[in-house]
Amino acid sequence: MVLVNYIYFKGKWKMPFDPEDTFEAKFHLGNSRSVKVPMMNIEDLTTPYFRDEDLSCSVVELKYTSNASALFILPDEGRMQQVEASLQPETLKKWKDSLRPRKIDQLYVPKFSISTDYSLEKILPQLGIREVFSEEADLSRITGTKDLRVSQVVHKAVLDVAETGTEAAAATGLKVVPFSAKHISMTVRFNRPFLMIIFDTNTQTPLFLNFPSGEPSSSEPGIEPVCGSLCAVWPQCSK
Repeated sequence: MVLVNYIYFKGKWKMPFDPEDTFEAKFHLGNSRSVKVPMMNIEDLTTPYFRDEDLSCSVVELKYTSNASALFILPDEGRMQQVEASLQPETLKKWKDSLRPRKIDQLYVPKFSISTDYSLEKILPQLGIREVFSEEADLSRITGTKDLRVSQVVHKAVLDVAETGTEAAAATGLKVVPFSAKHISMTVRFNRPFLMIIFDTNTQTPLFLNFPSGEPSSSEPGIEPVCGSLCAVWPQCSK
């Protein structure tokens, strides 16, 4: 028997991007390599922001009209591995507790689509789910027979981030940087590998975690070149 897991999420930005402002820009991959991506941008945006000096990254929160929100985490150049290694529930709590409203003069976020497949038959036994994969499995309430066991578990996750919102499907000490009353011009560009976490604001539960890397997924015209990896499990998810 094959089990398929599928979850669907669709959210509209509380402050949507204007499609007419989307333009072609470089997404830097490192080692002097880059790809062209459709880059969304918005001006004069006041939104929750936190500069994490301990992990050398900037955190921007963009809210949806529903009870969901997205954290965009931009590590400094060369700091992605450090940030990834620190991805724990307490890190997310630290970021969320430290967010403060901040005016961003220019915010640039790539329009992207990510699709990832996972086979969970090796992961689930590590979490204690073993019997359904063995001859001791009893799936008679589902199938009407006891002669079946689970041989494969497929989890598919898809994420589309665009101007109007996001569509997603899936089969410690604080160091606060104070801001002065005087506005300091700030531009945030997500034009290199970053992290994006979608979470439920009511339960404070992370729903999706993805790593847009910018590596081309297709050379066909019209295909968004930003891709990466995506999962819908916390905290067990990994790249």
